Amino acid sequence: MTTAAHALLDHLFDYAGLFPPAALDLDAATAAYAGYHAGPDAWMLGRFIVPAGRLAEGADADDGQLLDAYADRFEGEPWRFSVLGLAPDDGETWLEAALRTLGQARAFNARHPGRTTCDRFELRLPAALASDTDALAGALLDLDATYLGGAGTGPRAALEVPFMDAPDSVAPAAAAVAEANGQAGRPAFALKLRCGGVTPDLVPDVETLAEALAEVVRAGVPFKATAGLHHPLPNHDDAVGARMHGFLGVFGGAVLARLHGLGAADWAEILDSVDASDWSVDDGLRWRSLRATAAEVADARRQLALSFGTCSFDEPRDDLRALGWLQAR
Repeated sequence: MTTAAHALLDHLFDYAGLFPPAALDLDAATAAYAGYHAGPDAWMLGRFIVPAGRLAEGADADDGQLLDAYADRFEGEPWRFSVLGLAPDDGETWLEAALRTLGQARAFNARHPGRTTCDRFELRLPAALASDTDALAGALLDLDATYLGGAGTGPRAALEVPFMDAPDSVAPAAAAVAEANGQAGRPAFALKLRCGGVTPDLVPDVETLAEALAEVVRAGVPFKATAGLHHPLPNHDDAVGARMHGFLGVFGGAVLARLHGLGAADWAEILDSVDASDWSVDDGLRWRSLRATAAEVADARRQLALSFGTCSFDEPRDDLRALGWLQAR
């Protein structure tokens, strides 16, 4: 394991076993995460992704549908959760639903002191709000005021932009996040980009994804990714019936784009690359002639390219071992 590989893979994989295509129940997903959390590769493992509705307190916990039913598995280092936001109820605003999500997470932490921390939230933006820089920045500052009121420096919320349906929403949403982070004086917010799905129409083409990623880097805001990134390199998924993106192109590409000022066309070439020999981590991260030191990789991961959600932790590990980036076990 090289220093650059460690920097790139450090806590990169948020575990989304509850979601398709794995679609495990809470019993199986928490059991799997507990094993990974206690295993030798836990340094690559990120947060357990859970819908806010699974954090609710009540008698229904006995039916196995709420996370409290599995509290005996919260062993070792505190389990970290990334909480998916509640959809607004009838007559409820996006901000009100976000605050309700935060309240459920805080109550869950209070029931398991020292054993859990809900330190990231993933909130889906409606296209109209994502496209309105001023309205979104105002909502984020209101949300941040609530974080500061009861959560110290506050968790980071990743805001999902519907760029497949509304490609012009990425730039205004990124500008809103940059403005809110600037006024907060810290990176309180990030964007979230969906890179795939279980049907071909949910998989963005290379140019669309590259343009969205490039907009995020231009704005200087952090991002996380989700869906479709089980493997390091692009690959055809027979079950989906589409060519899926690789996580090296997204996260290694983010490191190189930030460092070398790459635009969408350059990033699209990286995303499209299927040749494993284009990449190396021997003396830093390299894609063809573009290079980054291990320190530059670590800085980009902290400041820009946060993590991605995957319903499999085994598939990416197996592929990385096959590439020689991880030691075989």
